Amino acid sequence: MPRSNKRNSGKNTKSMAATTVEATVLPEPTQRCLGIDIGGANIKLAHADGWSCSQPFAMWREWENLASTLAPLICQCPDFDSVAITMTGELADCFTTRADGVALILEQVTRIIPSPLVQVYCIDGKWRSPSQAAREPWMAAASNWHALAAWARRFLVSEHGIVVDIGSTTIDLIPIRKSGVATPSMTDSQRLRRGELLYTGIERSNIAGLVRSVPLFGKRCPVMNEQFATTRDAYLWLGKLPEDPEDRNTADGKPATVDGARYRLARVVGEDGSTLTDSDITAIAQAIFDKQVSMLKLGIGRVVARQVRLDGASKPTCLILSGHGGFLIDTAIQDGGDFSKPVSLLNSLGPELSRSAPAYAVATLASESVPASKVAP
Repeated sequence: MPRSNKRNSGKNTKSMAATTVEATVLPEPTQRCLGIDIGGANIKLAHADGWSCSQPFAMWREWENLASTLAPLICQCPDFDSVAITMTGELADCFTTRADGVALILEQVTRIIPSPLVQVYCIDGKWRSPSQAAREPWMAAASNWHALAAWARRFLVSEHGIVVDIGSTTIDLIPIRKSGVATPSMTDSQRLRRGELLYTGIERSNIAGLVRSVPLFGKRCPVMNEQFATTRDAYLWLGKLPEDPEDRNTADGKPATVDGARYRLARVVGEDGSTLTDSDITAIAQAIFDKQVSMLKLGIGRVVARQVRLDGASKPTCLILSGHGGFLIDTAIQDGGDFSKPVSLLNSLGPELSRSAPAYAVATLASESVPASKVAP
């Protein structure tokens, strides 16, 4: 399929971690593949040759527009011979069941891409055609974390480690070995119970769901149980995420700016941005940051402890960092000596491609494996 040769169009993000190893030279793909990661809030595309783009997409509101949203994004990408799909968007509450979500997502995809060109990454590490994936929806559902881990193990500098993927909505903590993904978890509920999925992220998480109270005027103040602000506001205010005045995907529908974050954060304690000082807002934002760091630190410890029990080996010391929340992991491990320098996919891939790492993972895995035409129908 001929496509333009336009290169990375994603927006730059800040450096993920200051204490990470240098870039890694990646192997050349054997076939041209486009990877698509279809989430509940974002669509991410990446080509095996390194092109990528991403776009917000509210699956719960716009699922019927998935094909029309994907089409212009696909038109931007370089030539490809096949398409590899991974997804988490089937979890959106517009779908009655996961099976409905998987089927409808794949139906939308194959409206614009011929089905014989499409292969779907599944939670067992195997590929299925769209029709087969629709018949086995729980194999295709919530598969992007597994694809990322299966691909990222090539970066291991020791026998085993943990992939830490910090995104806008969730944090994945995935144990891996050089031989493969090292968890029996197959579903989100299993991963939640094992502490391998933390349902908190650096942009979309509701403040009221994260903390019960924050500092205000020298005391603790309960937060209002409304979605007045999200974690993105805390990190906009603290300078850890960049402003985007064109983006109104915020709690109040106003621009994602530092000033907008001020008013949204003040609202969670029943105040206005004009009634609180800068230091008041900073104290609120810092409390949110501290809470997520604590959750991440405890989560990593739990996953490490389980791997030691299961493998009877020494503690995993290699962390592979993905996503755009490296500032959390920097703080979470700065006072511990258990880990060597983390391997940063941001350093290895660059800011645009690392933001779409699961899409790049399936593109690369597919380009190194069987062509879509040989996947079981």
